[in-house]
Amino acid sequence: MRLLTCLACLILTACERPLEPAPVASATIPTSFFTSTRPANVSDLLAVKETASPGDRVTFLARVGGRADPFVDNIAIFIVADPSLVSCELMGEEDHCPLPWDYCCEAREAIAAGLATVQIVVEGGVPLAVSAEGAGGLESSKFVVIDGTVLEKNDEGLFTINAESIWVGGKPNRKDHTAGSGASPTETTG
Repeated sequence: MRLLTCLACLILTACERPLEPAPVASATIPTSFFTSTRPANVSDLLAVKETASPGDRVTFLARVGGRADPFVDNIAIFIVADPSLVSCELMGEEDHCPLPWDYCCEAREAIAAGLATVQIVVEGGVPLAVSAEGAGGLESSKFVVIDGTVLEKNDEGLFTINAESIWVGGKPNRKDHTAGSGASPTETTG
């Protein structure tokens, strides 16, 4: 009898324990979205944004940034800014701003005009369910060349691109605002 009581207690206790969730395969951004070869003769974001329309194929140079957090959690979407916008790490003293990629010293109108939203999408136009931060070397303040198709554009500054290829460069510095842009064939990026 005692044996049956002990077995019943063990079974009941085992049933009360929560089940461990099944491991979920983590999503990643395929490396095929990134290129190590920088496209040549690329216009800056603002020049492309002025004339592009939804459905157009575009290629432009920009920098990751424009918001305090330019990457969206769990979705492959990020914000880029035109290179003419001056981020805080390129201004004055060493620690001018804790989040230099948010362009807090630029006028709001200039920021709205100089930003674009980049999406990395799967078939059907749905953004991948994973943050783009870190993929292919993407991080705040780095130069990028985006090649893709314009999804949306409006008069309030919205400009959304479905990326097909992304080149990731390096970061500029106060002495050279174009360092990391890969504009020079001898320049090293990273």
